[in-house]
Amino acid sequence: MKQSNVIKGTLAVVALVAALVVGVAVHMHSVGSPTAGHSTQNTAKTATETTAKTAESITADYPGYSSAEEGVKAAGLVVTGVPLDSRERILYPEIDFTSGTPETNPQYGLTEDDIDMDALGVPETVTRVRVTKVIKGDAKVGDIIEVAQVGGVDKSGIVRRETSTTLLNEAKASGTAEFLLLLNEYDVVYNAINPISGVLGVDTDGHVTALKSSGESGGIGESLKEYMNAVS
Repeated sequence: MKQSNVIKGTLAVVALVAALVVGVAVHMHSVGSPTAGHSTQNTAKTATETTAKTAESITADYPGYSSAEEGVKAAGLVVTGVPLDSRERILYPEIDFTSGTPETNPQYGLTEDDIDMDALGVPETVTRVRVTKVIKGDAKVGDIIEVAQVGGVDKSGIVRRETSTTLLNEAKASGTAEFLLLLNEYDVVYNAINPISGVLGVDTDGHVTALKSSGESGGIGESLKEYMNAVS
């Protein structure tokens, strides 16, 4: 498998993941085998165990928000929570082999045996989070939800990191104890509205801060109270 094919395939599927976050009709399902439209648990070594492998950055386009109010409106669930533990899985795109024509659908007439699904897989980290406060949506304090973020180790053992994403388990390890999460549910797990304004740190006084600097600071509120007031 050529490295260039791995990168191109990864970028293509990241675009699908980004589309999924904003609600475009892209379908991926969590089942047990690496076939089209599926996700599997990743048995590759973790980033800390990987040797002689360099991390590679991937970039996805996400929607931006100009205010905390816009972010809250875009989210189906807004909570604060504490990360518990994480696991990795590989997302595979759903490929349509029958619709259209060879001119309109490059995969028309192919089968799963014709496609290297490992080259198209995107690693994802899924973190279990205990809810500590509900601002919007159908959840209760004490509930355990799962939050999926792009990034992890792919099938070949390469660490793939999305440039605007800070993984919850890493932010927790660096000292952030509690998080404000603006989420939408997809296939029993939740995705942030975007990696910057959808995953935020919260201190004991209720002050909110971005986990990573970006050009989106105008879309991030200063306090939990601001997000609570944004719920109509």
